[in-house]
Amino acid sequence: MGSFLNVLIYRLEDKKRKNLGGRSFCPHCEKQIDWHDNIPVVSWLLLQGKCRSCKKYISVQYPLVELSTGLVFAVLIVIPSGAIAESRNPLELMNLLFWLFFASSLIAIFVYDLKHQIIPDEIIYTVLVFGLVYVGINTLLGGNLPYLTDHLLSGLIAGGFFYSLAAVSNGKWMGGGDIKLVAFMGLILGWQGVLIALYVAFILGAIVGVFALLSGEKKLGSKIPFGPFLVIGTFVGLTYGEKIISFYVKIFM
Repeated sequence: MGSFLNVLIYRLEDKKRKNLGGRSFCPHCEKQIDWHDNIPVVSWLLLQGKCRSCKKYISVQYPLVELSTGLVFAVLIVIPSGAIAESRNPLELMNLLFWLFFASSLIAIFVYDLKHQIIPDEIIYTVLVFGLVYVGINTLLGGNLPYLTDHLLSGLIAGGFFYSLAAVSNGKWMGGGDIKLVAFMGLILGWQGVLIALYVAFILGAIVGVFALLSGEKKLGSKIPFGPFLVIGTFVGLTYGEKIISFYVKIFM
């Protein structure tokens, strides 16, 4: 899956190559990569980060995406949460499959937004549609109408909040991709999960922003892509959201 995500990211960047089919190839000389040079992480290390054919450097993005995808998948499978529980009944297995798809999409958003400061519509609209399907199936199979209301309202309110930030700042604080991503987060996490996710995202964004200013890498008013922080917040909200909320309830109530 990590290799597929690298292909997806590369071909979204290269607008001439929207077709995701075909063999992997070197981004420099475009020579097809043999199977033994296309083993996730291992091949990059063995080739010392270079193409076997043209000897040009292959970005470290490729093994990092492959490694992070494997780690995220392992966490989603091993750590139980509100969406993925220990008993592994059919509904929870279905949720797991949805979340592996969502996780892949979020990793692609993380990398693309970090590099280009934009969240591709091709990805975000796809996950929004699948997010609606995810919520609809859980509502029907679980027979839980409040679940539907919670998740739909969470998506609308979270997206609406970010839309207001974008409107007030004339698009300087938040972009259209951030609005759609936050709506997706509210849709799949519910109000408690999305609150945790946004809290984590804003805290991380503030810390990174301060360090960037102090180090001179960014100037006051410079744009910092917020999508990566939202992605991290989403994973935290999914895997540890309930534990964090329980911790705060014990302290303050």
